[in-house]
Amino acid sequence: MYKELIKKYAKKLTPNQVKEYALKEGTEVSDNEANLFINIINTRLDDMLDGHALEVLNEYKSELSPSSYNKLLELYDKYKKFID
Repeated sequence: MYKELIKKYAKKLTPNQVKEYALKEGTEVSDNEANLFINIINTRLDDMLDGHALEVLNEYKSELSPSSYNKLLELYDKYKKFID
């Protein structure tokens, strides 16, 4: 059930919303990182929700700043209970 809700919500996200959420979580992301995140959602969300989130994040690690990558890992740990 959570997976379908997550999919519906995630597919509507905009880069600006990603940047705003990052700020609420205490980090900044660049425009490129926000756009990359949207691209990942649009192309790899099913993989992420099917238990391969860390693998997907690792594929894009070099395209993210260390602080953004670490924040994504932190948020994954915080919210993974909703997709497991």
